[in-house]
Amino acid sequence: MQGILRIFKIDEPKKGISTKTGKPYEIHTAQCALLTDAGELDQVGVLDLPPTFRGKVTQGDYRGTYAMGVNFQNGKIGPVLTDLQPLTPRQPSAPAPSAPVKQ
Repeated sequence: MQGILRIFKIDEPKKGISTKTGKPYEIHTAQCALLTDAGELDQVGVLDLPPTFRGKVTQGDYRGTYAMGVNFQNGKIGPVLTDLQPLTPRQPSAPAPSAPVKQ
């Protein structure tokens, strides 16, 4: 499954020590929006960033790919982010050349 995402902000990582295992953890998230294929805002939410994307994602538009898997934070099976490909920003169309002004 794929979707278009607009990442607005990378959140500060949440760090702590697991009460179950005693091991340190970090949770990385981003504030983002789901966009329609036409580039229109659909929904706004928080995106969990798996370890493979940490430090590699910045603000911008991406095509996200998801697959069923085990969520790295809670161990539940569900959709997980497997790939993020940056989308080329849309370039504004060039203004039409103006006609010469007669004097």
